[in-house]
Amino acid sequence: MVDALRLARRLLTPDGLLIDLHPSASNETVEVGDRVTGFVDAGAALRRHAAAPHALEAAVFDRLFSVVATRTFDFFTYGDSIDELRDYIVENWRDTTLAADTVERTRAALASAPGVRPRVREHVSASVYRPGLAQVPRTHRET
Repeated sequence: MVDALRLARRLLTPDGLLIDLHPSASNETVEVGDRVTGFVDAGAALRRHAAAPHALEAAVFDRLFSVVATRTFDFFTYGDSIDELRDYIVENWRDTTLAADTVERTRAALASAPGVRPRVREHVSASVYRPGLAQVPRTHRET
């Protein structure tokens, strides 16, 4: 990710902004209403998510960027059924699944909560950065 940040710094105009959105390194929860029925099996994703803030901190330390603003928020992905939600996660989230016991607990919770849709809650960080003072040399190919 550090290489990508260096490239982004070279490509940004002096008045440009870098917007970073990434999930936190915490497990996403599967929910029915306010009830947590399990967790998403994220595999190696948690390590990738944990590495993102460190790479951004290094880029700020190296003066490639300065922080304009940072916010965290919850992001929800809904399904019309737990099967649809599970299938969506498997198809769209790299190396991520829902365990069978989470699916069954969610199915049972849905049976006692008519009209409620299952969801996954992710904690997300959103940050805005300005180009910093460090000069990043352009490669021959970029000029």
